[in-house]
This record gives sequence, structure tokens and C-alpha cells, in this order.
Amino acid sequence: MTVFMSIRRRITRGAALAAATAALAAGAAWVGTGSAAAAPVPVLQILGNAIVPIPSGQCHGSIEVAYEHVPGRPDLAEAIFTPTGTWGAIPGCEVPVEFAWINGMFPFTHGHSVTVAGGRTSTIINPGAGVSLLVSVPNTGAMGAPSWGTSGYMWLQP
Repeated sequence: MTVFMSIRRRITRGAALAAATAALAAGAAWVGTGSAAAAPVPVLQILGNAIVPIPSGQCHGSIEVAYEHVPGRPDLAEAIFTPTGTWGAIPGCEVPVEFAWINGMFPFTHGHSVTVAGGRTSTIINPGAGVSLLVSVPNTGAMGAPSWGTSGYMWLQP
């Protein structure tokens, strides 16, 4: 009887181990597939990652600039502007931003305008694969004083 119980325990343990292994493998496969969520784009920031417009009345603060991949499009990136103060977040504090990227494609300098208003704002840019120099400058100069922009090199994997 002892031998029979020992065999039964081994079979039960083996079945439990197999079930646990199958569940773990299924969970790993589910996590591995994930969603096609956007991932950050590698950027070497030269002047930081925040636009800093000159304070004016109720408008103050900075606007963080980040970049993400566009899923399925390796030549595109999404530029995301997130206000950390009232600039670009409340009515009357909209920030027009001149956005440019320089790459090896004629005409070499490409421009794009976006207005940061009502909070987080994003726009799709097309710098192409490879390295591009990105520049974003707020167009809110007060009495001729420039505002602080961002600059950096972006790498989009070809």
C-alpha cells in the first residue's frame, strides 16, 4: 500500500508542477505580447527638455517637451508638450511654438508650428529615420526678449 501511495503522490506532484509551469508560460507569453504602446525616442538634449516662456501677467511656468515613437511608423515621432505652470494650460496663456528639425533630406530644415493650449498638446513630426537635430522655440517674446527653447539630437532607428 505504501508503494501505491508513493506513486500516486508522485503523479499528483508531477501534474501540479506541469499545471504551474503551463500557467507561468501562458502568463509570460501574455506579458510578452503586450500592446503596441508608444515608447520614448532616444534624444540627446543639448538645452534641456523644457520650453521656458518669459512670464507675463498670469502666465508663468515651463512646458516639458518629450518624444515618443509612432507605433508602426519608424520614420515618425510624436512631440508631446506638457505644461508645468499656467503657460499653455489656461485661457489667455496659449503658447505658439515654432518647431524645426534638421536632417539630411532636402530642404534640410523642416518647420512645423503648434500651439500649446488647454494642457497636454501633441503633434506628429516626420524627421525620417536616422539622426535629426530638433529645435523648439516658444513664440512669446516680451519686448523683444527671447524665451528659452529646447534643442537636441533625435535618433529614429532606420
